[in-house]
Amino acid sequence: MAFLWFFLFSFTFKVSNSTPDSTVLLSFKNSIFDDPLNILSSWNSSSSHCSWYGVKCANFSDKVTSLSLPQSGFSGEIPAVIGDLKFLEVLQLQANNFSGQIPVQISSLPSLTVLNLSFNSFSGYIPDKFIGTSGLKVIDLSNNLLSGRISVDNSSGCEFLTHLRLSNNFLSDNIPPEIGNCNNLRTLLLDYNLLQGKIPAELGRISELRVLDVSMNSLTDVIPNEMANCKKLSALVLTNLMDFGSDEKSSSMNSFRGEFNAFDLGVPVELFFHSNLQVLWAPRANLRGQLPARWSEVCSLRVLNLGQNYFDGVIPENIVMCENLTFLDLSSNNLSGYLPWQLHVPCMTYFNISRNRISGNIQAYNRNGICDGTVISYGLGSNSDDMDNTWVEFTYANLPFQGYKMGLMIDESFAIVHDLSWNSFTGSVPVFFIADQLLESNSTFSYSLLLNNNMFDGLSRRELISDCGKLQSVSVNLSENKIVGGMGMTFFLDCLRLIAFEAAYNQIEGSLDPGIGNLTILERLDFRGNRLSGSLPNRLEELKNLTWISLGENNLSGEIPPELGQLALLKVLDLSHNALTGSIPASLANASNLETLLLGHNRLYGEIPSSFSLLSHLTVLDFSFNDLSGPIPSLQHQTNCSAYRGNERLYDKCPFSALSSEGPSYPPTHKKGRIMEPIIIAAVTSAFVLLCLVVVAVIICRLRRKKVRRLGTLKGKVVVTFADAPKELNYDTVVRATGNFSLRNLIGTGGFGSTYKAELVHGYHVAVKRLYIGRFHGIQQFDAEIRTLGRIRHKNLVTLMGYYAGENEMFLIYNYLSGGNLETFIHDKSGENERWPVIYKITMGIAQALAYLHYSCAPRIVHRDIKPSNILLDENLDAFLSDFGLARLLEVSETHATTDVAGTFGYVAPEYATTCRVSDKADVYSFGVVILELLSGKKSLDPSFSDYGNGFNIVEWTRMLIKEGRPSAVFSAELWETGPRENLLGMLRLAYASTAETLSVRPSMKQVLEKLKQLKT
Repeated sequence: MAFLWFFLFSFTFKVSNSTPDSTVLLSFKNSIFDDPLNILSSWNSSSSHCSWYGVKCANFSDKVTSLSLPQSGFSGEIPAVIGDLKFLEVLQLQANNFSGQIPVQISSLPSLTVLNLSFNSFSGYIPDKFIGTSGLKVIDLSNNLLSGRISVDNSSGCEFLTHLRLSNNFLSDNIPPEIGNCNNLRTLLLDYNLLQGKIPAELGRISELRVLDVSMNSLTDVIPNEMANCKKLSALVLTNLMDFGSDEKSSSMNSFRGEFNAFDLGVPVELFFHSNLQVLWAPRANLRGQLPARWSEVCSLRVLNLGQNYFDGVIPENIVMCENLTFLDLSSNNLSGYLPWQLHVPCMTYFNISRNRISGNIQAYNRNGICDGTVISYGLGSNSDDMDNTWVEFTYANLPFQGYKMGLMIDESFAIVHDLSWNSFTGSVPVFFIADQLLESNSTFSYSLLLNNNMFDGLSRRELISDCGKLQSVSVNLSENKIVGGMGMTFFLDCLRLIAFEAAYNQIEGSLDPGIGNLTILERLDFRGNRLSGSLPNRLEELKNLTWISLGENNLSGEIPPELGQLALLKVLDLSHNALTGSIPASLANASNLETLLLGHNRLYGEIPSSFSLLSHLTVLDFSFNDLSGPIPSLQHQTNCSAYRGNERLYDKCPFSALSSEGPSYPPTHKKGRIMEPIIIAAVTSAFVLLCLVVVAVIICRLRRKKVRRLGTLKGKVVVTFADAPKELNYDTVVRATGNFSLRNLIGTGGFGSTYKAELVHGYHVAVKRLYIGRFHGIQQFDAEIRTLGRIRHKNLVTLMGYYAGENEMFLIYNYLSGGNLETFIHDKSGENERWPVIYKITMGIAQALAYLHYSCAPRIVHRDIKPSNILLDENLDAFLSDFGLARLLEVSETHATTDVAGTFGYVAPEYATTCRVSDKADVYSFGVVILELLSGKKSLDPSFSDYGNGFNIVEWTRMLIKEGRPSAVFSAELWETGPRENLLGMLRLAYASTAETLSVRPSMKQVLEKLKQLKT
């Protein structure tokens, strides 16, 4: 009895000494320093806290059980006293701007079952006992700035946990295998983090798992076979290229994340035959192998995305057993063979087999199949009202695919896409059907049919798309085929729902019928490179939605209709390479949105209308090879004189030499499937004999000239020049302009030599790099290699204009850039380097130059010495990469390469520094270091890093800050303050991935460029 009284006394004492819930809530209110909606105005002592906004109490009690304040615009931190709400079951503070660390006291709340702190700015680590804490069923900490590793408390076996979402953070290290002990876990979303290693086989022990998303990380190794043991698994997302999430805030952050998962081998075959799997999403996952040869009726797949992988073999015929398949993407693989005609393409709202090697005829499809286009949804369940469960819904409708969203209503319409482009299909194009179940639904569909870049030779019937009139809009691309006659025109004029029709580079004949005016919603028209004749119909003016007209490289005649100026939305007008006559209508200037105007290679005469000076968006134009006269008008965006070439009676802006015709007025064009015109054949035949004689003479002359030029280069002081060199460029001029390489003209030094500024003629400057002669042995080898570099041209590469190679002197001549180098720019505190648009512009320029060197040069060039001092800027802060190819020259000239020459300490990739093995991903690493310098304003080996020990560099410093939960500390204070922060964090993620130590995880330069393009918005 005494013990009972003691127990009651102790309990009463303990309760009486606990903080009242009302006091805890007021402390929470006081911690909020921004309440823009004045939501907490009712929180005061004059009323019961159980009546306050967002607060719920237990029945017949004042104990708070729910605190729900989502999307309230709050800023501040969550106080530790929140842990005194001992009866709290639901805590929802998502979509605010809370910052700081998540209080560890939340993990000790004994009654808490639902925790949603997503879409805030929490940083630091996830408290150790959050995942696995007894009682918690739902945890959503997504879309924050959390870092460190994921830890799971197994003391309670995390037996109650059903939904775990940690997406869109900075979580690193491996996925903990202990998650496999969470037996009741239904949803596991770990996407958009920095996780590495492999998918743990232990996840196969989670018997209740429905949804697993590990995309947008840096995972490697094989996909474990044990995943097939998750018998209830419905959606598996391994990679993801883009995110077009409907949530605006989610989209703004997620769309900047990079996909760097790169798995080994293929998909375990057991997953294809999984009886419950409905979504398998793994585009560009580095997967290979063949699709299973045998499929069965147990196939429940609705969504299968294996695009941009390395699958080969054929599309198995019995894949048709997957009758519910409504989304199929096998694009950009190595598939061959024929397309199974039984496929339920009419039922598919997205069907993409583009960029493979599939051949043969396409059979007509049965439109009346069993179609089930319902949206797949995974949530907390209809009987759960714990919280807004939309965050755990995972639908194939919201998965991204190249800018489309399946099942997502856009402007009250749904998009259907059938893409068979870039294959080897032959024969006639059949009629394409859309299943009656879709057409008869309450939704309105837009339809895109892409058949371009095949070998189709015509249409099987006048009708290409059945029930075209039942669709809201139709886009068709038949370009780059072998369609002959007028077959392409018939469908074009019959489908009045056309919004875009592209049939470029076929052999389509006929004229543009005036009936084109009936296509009232048409926006894009492309018939380039065909055999269209006749004049342009005046009814084009009725197409008020037209933004793109491309009719170049045809046989059109007559005058340009002045009514085209009434097309207010028109941006591109291409009428080049025809036989148009008359003057250029001044009324074209009324198309005020015009950006591109191509009228070259016609028979136009008269003056260029001065009204074109009013076109503020006009940036690309071509009037070349006509018979125009008079003054060249002053345009708002001036172009070079080549736009007016071949019009010798024009004057003012360009010298006569730039306007003179140096070639035929109608140069031959090279187009797929195009047969030479009879007049050209006759001309070639008549000149054949003369041509043979000329060729022989030219060959002899070129051989002599080449020999003389080589001898002059090797023995005399002759500067070899390339296309962009001025005539004043010679050895004596260069030496004199540099003051005999005087120190007063020195503008930089590097591993290959010193650079001097030289003024060849008044106002014309070049940069001369005087090479260290001891570095390059063998003039002939040097001569051969440097000629290859002289042919390289790119808008973000410094232009090599010429060179001199003698036994005692070697120098290269480049175009001069007045903005200095990037190293000076980064450490100059003038303010330009603290602005996001400038940083993005510079980064994009470097990336474009590197991608060009890696993928467009033959042989491709690995720079090996990417650093700020090798990146130059012009007066507009456009970036230009210099010294490309010189490391390769050194390797050719000498017998070995060393990292102290081909690379600079602090920028050299780890594998290059230790093994001297060269790869393009070594450039990617160096590029990532440059990004970090741009973002932080620090040097790669900054003096401030000395506190951390010798050799500590900017990459290690960045990783340390991210692991400490302080990614914002990477940025210079001014840059982080001005933002935009989502873009800056996206750039930081890209730099983090680019400097990964594991070579397979590090992205290629193409992938880097794609991510930068996503960052533009």
